[in-house]
Amino acid sequence: NAVSVEVHAKDACPRYAGVTLANVKVAASPAWLQDRLKSIGLKPINNVVDVTNYVQHELGQPLHAFDADQLAGKRIMVRMAAEGEPFTTLDGKERKLSANDLVIADGEKPACIAGVFGGLNSGVSESTTSIFLESACFDATTLRRTARRHGLNTDASFRFERGVDPEITVYALKRASLLLQEVAGADVPVGFTDTVSSPAVWTNVTLHHDRLASLLGVRIDPAERH
Repeated sequence: NAVSVEVHAKDACPRYAGVTLANVKVAASPAWLQDRLKSIGLKPINNVVDVTNYVQHELGQPLHAFDADQLAGKRIMVRMAAEGEPFTTLDGKERKLSANDLVIADGEKPACIAGVFGGLNSGVSESTTSIFLESACFDATTLRRTARRHGLNTDASFRFERGVDPEITVYALKRASLLLQEVAGADVPVGFTDTVSSPAVWTNVTLHHDRLASLLGVRIDPAERH
């Protein structure tokens, strides 16, 4: 009963990973999780949202949880919006999307402005029992322009606008899934979706050992260097 994923806007979404978690029990988070969020000035909401916020601040990778049963056709399509396409965000405001906006849509309509703001009817509620958990790498320029166009600034958009590590996408997804298994009783499947549209191109940087030590604040033994 997993949600299927199709990535159509490959340039705007270099990597998209997701997993469907069943038998989720939405409730208040355990004390340790609430305390850690409060310690950095965040208000606990529920165990699912709290886990996504926790992992975002722990690893720097924004996550988004959809109510899987609210996704029409059990589909996720990463696509560009149609010019003037209507979309109601979580704050209850109806917005007209631009053809330059990247959206996460279900089989019928947008469910989220990618990396910026969620939709009103696809979010996690107390009645949610199955979630689709998203971890993605979106193009920084595309998201920056969308956030400015709609006057939306969130913790997620702040990070995506500055670029996230495409190599941490799946690690963050697994980390959050196991935390949801712990705090929400979620059933974690063996498989997950990982669509890489544009593999990251890395650059080798040469540094003198002393310069590296001054930047890191610690000297690494030559035997441990890779």
